[in-house]
Amino acid sequence: MKIAVLSDTHLTTVTEDLQTLCRLYCDPADMVVHLGDWTAACVLDYFEQYRLEGVCGNMDDMGVRLRLPMKKIIRVGSFRIGLSHGWGYGGDVRAHLLQEFDTADAVLFGHTHRPLVERVDGRLLVNPGSAFSGRGSSGRTLAVLHVGRSLDAEIVRL
Repeated sequence: MKIAVLSDTHLTTVTEDLQTLCRLYCDPADMVVHLGDWTAACVLDYFEQYRLEGVCGNMDDMGVRLRLPMKKIIRVGSFRIGLSHGWGYGGDVRAHLLQEFDTADAVLFGHTHRPLVERVDGRLLVNPGSAFSGRGSSGRTLAVLHVGRSLDAEIVRL
């Protein structure tokens, strides 16, 4: 199974760039996960054409916040995957998320606009970065999560 993982799109309308990105990466995916900061509910509406899991972020309007939780755990195959935008944590966000999702096999989060794929004590941490506004030298990115007998992830530079 292949899951397209996005975060921090920060869009107020559905743009041609978003539609192109979705044709290239979401259309062929088995599932799409968005980790918050959609910004506007119309962007969430657009993503609902996919098998979608998502959470809200700190920059989302009320139309998104009323429809999505701040965090959740999903089951994909035999794996438990924690989803969070990652905001509201001081210090090392990774440590907080690993503690908060202590039974999860993987934790997916955004907020920093910096991509990350890391294993901590056998658990997978993935931050897809931002598809439209990467920070520093990271540029525009998303992640692809591969689910089979194991969980693996890769960062895709756009």
